[in-house]
Amino acid sequence: MKSKVYFIEASLSEGIEVVSQKAVRLFRAGKFGRRFKKNDFTAVKVHVGEKGNTTYIKPGCLKGLIDELLSLKAKPFLTDTSTLYVKSRHNAIDHAMLADEHGFNIETLGIPFIVSDGLFGTSEAAVRIDCPLNKEVSIADNIVRCQSILCLSHFKGHIATCTAATLKNLGMGCSSRKGKMRQHSALKPSVNKKCTLCGQCEKYCPADAITLGNVQAHIDADKCIGCAECVAVCRFDAVEYDWGCANEMLGKSIAEHALGAVKGKEDRCVYFNFILSIATECDCFDTPDLRIIVPDIGIAASADPVAIDKASLDLVEQKGGKSMSELIKRKELDPYPQMEHAQKIGMGTMEYDLVRL
Repeated sequence: MKSKVYFIEASLSEGIEVVSQKAVRLFRAGKFGRRFKKNDFTAVKVHVGEKGNTTYIKPGCLKGLIDELLSLKAKPFLTDTSTLYVKSRHNAIDHAMLADEHGFNIETLGIPFIVSDGLFGTSEAAVRIDCPLNKEVSIADNIVRCQSILCLSHFKGHIATCTAATLKNLGMGCSSRKGKMRQHSALKPSVNKKCTLCGQCEKYCPADAITLGNVQAHIDADKCIGCAECVAVCRFDAVEYDWGCANEMLGKSIAEHALGAVKGKEDRCVYFNFILSIATECDCFDTPDLRIIVPDIGIAASADPVAIDKASLDLVEQKGGKSMSELIKRKELDPYPQMEHAQKIGMGTMEYDLVRL
């Protein structure tokens, strides 16, 4: 049976308030309000954007949806989890400060920002899922304890999974530090002869897994946590992955952690993809004005996390006239493993009907 994905054309050029109201139209068209109950602790899962990033979805775009939750007498809170890499979202204090700086706060949206996995990313719960790769997954404690989730995702490219949207926002974004390390375990980089010994990979490696030799840098596979920070900071294409294997395994593990994030409240979750500022890389990059691959498309909403990601991917590829891997210029990557595996483990279906407003 096909899932419904509601869609409305939108562009940031129309203004943030217009985008916000269009999102509300989708919320009402899908009758998603019935998934949230009075006094629900509702996790509004967002990505506040890394410090320096300019392509993340701005908080004003989300205002109308949060007002809808407040009108339903729920108790929503903005939330995300800490990162493995050492930047502005590595711990709850710095993360909350950045969220406030970017406008994800009570003053702008009327609700607080709370990091769901505690001060150091270790506040977690083990969720039993009995999947092919993981029998249980480590999910942020507040995500497990809340009664409902409104997952607000930015559709964009990604350095390891090709795309990042709802499934990644759930799987990686709702996991504790342990859960993130488990997902990244498939990523084992190596250094090639292009290395210039600039030292950037050693400087930014959060696991102290990189040392500088006489000829090139060396990565200790036993210490490596697979966070891909070395790939992000290397300016000489000196860090390599076996992307074929890593891409598939990472995508599947993300899907299984996403399942853990929503377990027990599958009928109490709603998913939005903002297909705007569609950049080559995810909002974790601290680079301003990332390359945009296609013009703004719109907003999608669904009760099915698999269908919304498939529909969003289709819309972007139709707009760009190429595959996503070609659009982000990473032909070795495949966006399908996480969606196909999510479908296999029962999260939803890739078959959908697009309901245009």
